[in-house]
Amino acid sequence: MQASDSESSIAQGKMELKKLFEFAKKAAREGQQAHEAEENIFRHALRVAYYGLQCYFAEKGTGDVGSTIKREDGVLLEREPSLRGRVYFSVFGKLDVPRTCYRAPGEPGVFPLDEQVNLPRRRYSYFLREWMAEFCVDQPFNESTAKLKRFFGLDLAESVLVTAAREGKVDYDAFYEQKAPLPPETEGELQVVSFDGKGVPVIKAEAVKLKSKLGKGEKRQKKKEALVGVSYTVDRKVRAPEELAEALVEPEKARAKREPALRKGGDSKASHEEPKARNIRRMASLKRKKRAVMDAVKKDAQRRNRERRRELVILLDGALGLWALVLVLFKCWGNRVWRILDIIHVVSYLWVAGTALYGEGSDATRLWVKRQLTQILKGRIGYVIGGLKQSISKRQLKGAKRKALEKAIVYFGKHKRWMRYHEYLAAGLPVATGVVESACGSVVKNRMEGEGKRWSVEGAESILLLRSLKKSGDLEKYWRFHVWSERERLYRSGRKCCPTVNLGQVA
Repeated sequence: MQASDSESSIAQGKMELKKLFEFAKKAAREGQQAHEAEENIFRHALRVAYYGLQCYFAEKGTGDVGSTIKREDGVLLEREPSLRGRVYFSVFGKLDVPRTCYRAPGEPGVFPLDEQVNLPRRRYSYFLREWMAEFCVDQPFNESTAKLKRFFGLDLAESVLVTAAREGKVDYDAFYEQKAPLPPETEGELQVVSFDGKGVPVIKAEAVKLKSKLGKGEKRQKKKEALVGVSYTVDRKVRAPEELAEALVEPEKARAKREPALRKGGDSKASHEEPKARNIRRMASLKRKKRAVMDAVKKDAQRRNRERRRELVILLDGALGLWALVLVLFKCWGNRVWRILDIIHVVSYLWVAGTALYGEGSDATRLWVKRQLTQILKGRIGYVIGGLKQSISKRQLKGAKRKALEKAIVYFGKHKRWMRYHEYLAAGLPVATGVVESACGSVVKNRMEGEGKRWSVEGAESILLLRSLKKSGDLEKYWRFHVWSERERLYRSGRKCCPTVNLGQVA
């Protein structure tokens, strides 16, 4: 194999550039539409770029640093007479890169050029792998390969993207461990964490592991639950129980009341809006244990609130298993922690009970739900539970109606200590899990579910972590950190830092 010639690459590049402008003039004369000309010019530009990259490698040379080199352990390696090639698969296509090899008998070869230009472990360039990640975190692998072929002319197997995703996630934890906290002025008054589960359809081999023995009439589970966690900050907003109850039960009526005040200018629009969650860190995992996901989210909250100036709010739905983990993991926060049951789940139980008492969609049901919710928001959960029990006995309810009220009684009884809504509202705390429920959709459901989709645990985990990065706004920064980390592993494993990368800029 011969060394590349930069002058030859430049000449070929100039030829392609000339063809580009010749085509542009011809397209205009022949009446091509603008978008057709644009597409063809883009194809020509890719060819010009190909020779530009070829020129880069020619200018770098082959990595020849003399007749011999000495390894760190003192072994002398001699330069081989022939160059050894390596395929570099870029976004512009494949290039053969000639390299000088140094070797001792019975020892593996050393290629100085690999470190000089930071060649990846596999043939696919880091930039191309970044494109792969951008496509496959949002779309099925077959659609991603089709788009890479459509736009860049790259013929890639689906398995290449699957492997790239699995290898691309390896620095997820290390990235967040070194990431600097955001400026305090960009954060809200309260630190909030929240968790929820979301099912992921898995392949048959994985589904069998979920429950080995089935009871009579039981069907095989087809989904494995991923745990989703969020960490964010938000400003306080003090609300009256009656105001929130009306907003949750009769949103149109609440909106109609606000509009006249807004038109008159008596109230600002901001005073009626819910405070927005700031700097949301999202994380979803199918493979990790729930405790590990919670711990990662907890560390994010601690990193952003090291002096604990902000109070911590923990928002959960009714899953008692998650509550048990939360009580253990967040003990270290002491008394500056608020543990809150999601109010939307509370409302849903009231609607089911109200429907059992007064019928579906009736005004009586709506008014009953609003009254009960107002009492709960005023801290009178015991009063509401007592009223439900009284309704069962007085009306002598049986069957489905009785069951509906009993479910509400049990649910409220088990979660009573996290339903001190009169205190939460007075302190201006959020009381709904909308942020984590939104993350369940944006991170998990929108990519994991769909016709014919079935995942292995490893494959799903790769996409979930990369998607968590993207939906948290961290994927671009993460990728730069990942490339730096890969270089450390491949070429500088014995050194503490890389002089060519500023970690503060990476994160």
